[in-house]
Amino acid sequence: MAQQPGSKALVDAVTACRTESDSQARLRCFDTASAALQQASAAGSLIVVDKNEVRRTRRSLFGFALPKLPFFNGDDSAEEAPEELEAKIASARSLGNDKWQFVLDSGAVWQTSQASPYFGTPKAGQTVKLKKGAMGSYFASREGSRSVRAIRVR
Repeated sequence: MAQQPGSKALVDAVTACRTESDSQARLRCFDTASAALQQASAAGSLIVVDKNEVRRTRRSLFGFALPKLPFFNGDDSAEEAPEELEAKIASARSLGNDKWQFVLDSGAVWQTSQASPYFGTPKAGQTVKLKKGAMGSYFASREGSRSVRAIRVR
């Protein structure tokens, strides 16, 4: 069974075709390399993601500790990773003892991890601000409320 080349090798093969001086050889090289790219894409072993999609993905994962993922290699959006996020609450439910779980309009699920009567009762449509704290912690605050420790659960 033949091994498929990695995505970097597929892209490098297309780039290498540009060095061919003979136009017929260059065309054959591009045809072969582009066919391999197309085949890998159709098989699902090669996926092209643009920088804006990487940024959107990074933003949607706010609140999770991310491992070193290969599709983030060479991406400078890590420096642009948000320190805080504002979103609308889609729904909320009490966990008892002045703790809350709330679902954001993006589908992310957060819950307060600290009992605090100062956070109040979150309601659908309200804006919540989530802010990074020290050592991987996060804080949530609603309109007119104090910040309370929070964690992302989904």
